[in-house]
Amino acid sequence: MTPALARFHPQIRSWFQDRFRAPTDVQERSWPRIAAGEHLLITAPTGSGKTLTAFLWAIDAFATGQSEPEATRVLYVSPLKALNNDVRANLVEPIAELRERFARAGLEFPSLRVQTRSGDTEPGDRQRMLRRPPELLITTPESLTLLLTTLRGRQALSTIRTVILDEIHSVVENRRGVQLMTGLERLVEVAGEFQRLALSATVRPLEAVADYVGGRDASGERRPVGIVDSKAAKAIDFRVRFPEAARVAADNGEKIWEPLSDSFRDLIDANRSTLFFTNSRRMAEKITLKLNDDVVTPVAYAHHGSLSREIRTEVETRLKQGDLRAIVATNSLEMGIDIGDLDEVVLIQSPPSIASSMQRVGRAGHRVGDISRGSLFPTFAQDFLEAAVLAKAVHEKDIEPLRPLANPLDVLAQTLVSCAATEEWETDKLYDVLTRAAPYATLPREQFDLVIEMLAGRYAGTRVRDLKPRLAFDRVRETVKARQGAAFALYTSGGTIPDRGYYTLRHAENGAVIGELDEEFVWESTVGQTFTLGTQNWLIQRITHNDVLVKPGKPKATAPPFWRAEGFNRSAYFSERIAEFLLTANEMLKRRDAATLDGNLRELGFDAIAADELVGFLKRQRETTGADLPHAQHLLVEHVKSGPGGYTGPDREQQVVLHTIWGGRVNRPIALAMEAAWQQRFPYRADVFADNDAIVVQVKDEIDPAVLLDLVTPANFEPLLRQSLEGSGFFGARFRECAGRSLLLTKRRFNQRMPLWMTRQQAKRLMTATRDLSDFPVMLETWRTCLKDEFDLVAAYDALERLAAGELNASIATVSVPSPFAAGIAFNQVSRYMYADDTPDEGGRSSL
Repeated sequence: MTPALARFHPQIRSWFQDRFRAPTDVQERSWPRIAAGEHLLITAPTGSGKTLTAFLWAIDAFATGQSEPEATRVLYVSPLKALNNDVRANLVEPIAELRERFARAGLEFPSLRVQTRSGDTEPGDRQRMLRRPPELLITTPESLTLLLTTLRGRQALSTIRTVILDEIHSVVENRRGVQLMTGLERLVEVAGEFQRLALSATVRPLEAVADYVGGRDASGERRPVGIVDSKAAKAIDFRVRFPEAARVAADNGEKIWEPLSDSFRDLIDANRSTLFFTNSRRMAEKITLKLNDDVVTPVAYAHHGSLSREIRTEVETRLKQGDLRAIVATNSLEMGIDIGDLDEVVLIQSPPSIASSMQRVGRAGHRVGDISRGSLFPTFAQDFLEAAVLAKAVHEKDIEPLRPLANPLDVLAQTLVSCAATEEWETDKLYDVLTRAAPYATLPREQFDLVIEMLAGRYAGTRVRDLKPRLAFDRVRETVKARQGAAFALYTSGGTIPDRGYYTLRHAENGAVIGELDEEFVWESTVGQTFTLGTQNWLIQRITHNDVLVKPGKPKATAPPFWRAEGFNRSAYFSERIAEFLLTANEMLKRRDAATLDGNLRELGFDAIAADELVGFLKRQRETTGADLPHAQHLLVEHVKSGPGGYTGPDREQQVVLHTIWGGRVNRPIALAMEAAWQQRFPYRADVFADNDAIVVQVKDEIDPAVLLDLVTPANFEPLLRQSLEGSGFFGARFRECAGRSLLLTKRRFNQRMPLWMTRQQAKRLMTATRDLSDFPVMLETWRTCLKDEFDLVAAYDALERLAAGELNASIATVSVPSPFAAGIAFNQVSRYMYADDTPDEGGRSSL
C-alpha cells in the first residue's frame, strides 16, 4: 500500500486498489497535500486521473464524517457544460460502487448527490437544487455568477469547503477567468475560506498561474498555492504527413481535398476510433461531407459549437459506444469531454497554438501508460512551416506562456450589478473584495469609481438610452444597490462571450433546435436553398426574425454554411520559434545542405513527401527573391511590381511585403501605425494589411521600399498607433463588445436574437455620443483591450528597437510576382472588405 492511499477510509482504499491497482504519480504526490488542506495547482498529462485526484479526498471526508451531507460542500467549475455532464457521470458511478461496497461491509455510506447547474439546466431542476442543494455541485463560471446574484443561490453556496477549477489554462487569458476568480472572492464572503484545487494538462508559467488561482485573503496577504507538477511523461507519437496523391493534385493545379480525404478514410479504417480536429466550423463540415461521400452509413460526424447540444451529445455517445468510427471537430472537443478511448488524433492544418496542439494530441491514448498518437496534415505551403515548429515543440513539450488578463472594466461592470442585485454594498468593501481576485489586484480605485459612476447614470445626460442608470449610488453613505431592471439586464445580456447575432436553426415540423447560423450566411440564403450541416442536407422552409426553419433535404452535394470570424493571432512566442527555425534552415540552404534539413524534418516525424514539400518551399523562396529567408535576424522586404495575386494594370499598382514572422499581435499594431505614418508623409493613400507573417503595403504608384523601414520607430510608434486605431473597424468591434459586456447594449427579452447589424448601429451611436468623454469606462476598456490583450506591444517595441539598432538586418528584393511566402496573403487582402464592419462613423475622435 502506498503512503498516499493509507490516508483513505479502508473501504475507499480497497475500492481504489480493485479498480486502478495503484495511484498515478500525480495522485501519489497530491493526496497528502490535499489532505493537509493546501491550495494546489495540479498539472499532469491527460489521462493521469487529475479529476479523481481532486474529488476523492472530498468523498472520503463524507465517508469518515468530516463533511456533513445535506449541504453543498464541493464545487467543481469547468469552462465546458459538456465536460460538466461527463464529470457528473464519472462521479455517480464510483459513488454508487462505494455505497454498495460499504453496504456489503455493514457500514453506512452517506447519500451523496451530484448535480450540474448551467444554462442547459431546466428551470424546475434549478429550483429543486436551491431547495435541497446537492453535496457536490458542478457548474460553469457564468452559472456561478448567476447563483451568487440571488439570495437563495448564495445560501446554497454558503457551506462550500472545496472548489475544484478544471482546465484552468483555458480561462487565465480571457474574461471568463476574470468572472470566475471574482466569483470565488465573492464566495469567500458567503462561505468563508475554502480549499482551491486547480487542474490542467498544459499550463505555464506554473508560478504565475498559481498566484492567479490563489488571489489574496482579507488581510491582503497572498494565499499560498502549492504546485504539483507530475513528472510522469506522456509518450507521444506525432507525425506530419502529406500523401503523394495530394502532391500530384497540387502540382497539377487541382484541389487536394479528394486525395486528402482518401488518406483520412484509410486512417479511419485502420483505427477503431479517430478524432479529427480542424480550425473552423466550416472546415469541419467540409471534411465530414468528404468523408461520408459515396457511403450508405456515415463514418464520421461533425462536432462544433454551432450544432445543438443534443446533436453534440449524441455524436459523443455514439463514438464512445463504438457506433461511430470518427468525429471531425473544432476546439469543441479539445478539452477532456469523455468520448471513450481514441486510437489517433488527426490535425487538419496546424492548430493556432503549441498548447492547443498538445491538448488535442493528448486526447488520444487517454489511459495511464498509453501512447498519444497524432498526425498533422498541412494543406498549404506556410502550413508546412508551422507544422515543423509544432512538431518540435510537441516533442519537447514546449508550450507558450500564458498572459493573465488584468483589470477589464466591462466584466467589472457586470460584477458590480451582480453584487448589488439583492443587497446593498459599501463601495469601499466592494473594492476590497473584488481586488482580492488576482485579475483586479492592480485595479486603480479611480477606474473602479468611474465604472460605478457610469452604472449610476453619470453619462446619462448624453440622451443615449443605453446609458440609463443600473445602480442607485448613495454618495453620502457611499453605498450602491441595483435599480429595478438591472438584474434582468444581467440575466438576458450577461456573460463574457460577444453576441454574434446568430440565428437559431430549427426543424420546421417540431421546432427542435439543430444548431445556429451566422447572420451573414442567412442574409445570403433564400427559402428553398439547401445546405449541409451535421451530415444532413437541410432545405430552408422559412426565415423569421430569430429562426431559420428547415426540413431534411434530398441527398446531394451541397456546401456547408460559413461562420464569420476574425482568425487567429499567433503568439509572439510561437512566432519566435518559427523565426529561429527559419534561421537554421536558411544557414543549411546557404551551404547547399538541403539533405541535413530534410533529415532534421524526418527526425521530427515528417514523412518523406511532407519534408520534401517544406524543403522545396523554402528553396523556391530563396530562388525567387535571390535573398535569404526572413528569420530571427533578417527582415526581408519584398518589392512586388504588381498588385495582389500578381495583378498588373494601368494604375501601376505595387506592393511591398515586410516578411516579419512576428505574429498577428505584433504585426497588426505596427501596420496600423505605419498606415498613420504614411498618411502624414505622402499625399496619396496606402492600403496596409497585416497577418501573422507579414505586413503588406499596397499603393497605386512607384514606391521606394526603403522608406517603409523608418516610418515607424520606437519613439513614434504608440502615438501613430493611437491615431490610426480609433478610426478602424477593429477598434469599433472591440468597443461594441466592451459595451455589450458592460450591459449597455442589452436585449429586451430572454432568448431574443439581437441582429448584429442592429447592435453595430447601437454601438456606433454610443461611441459618437461618448467619444469626447475622456473618462468614459467603455472607451477606456476598449483601449485597454486593444493595447494589452489584442496586441503584444512589448514584443512590438522589441522588434522596432532591434530594427532601429541594426540588430535585425533588412534586405530588399524586387520581384515581378509575389514570392512563395507572399503568395498566400492575396486572398485575405481581397476578402477583407467583403462585408460591413464596425468602422466608427466619422465626426471626430475621442479625447483619450
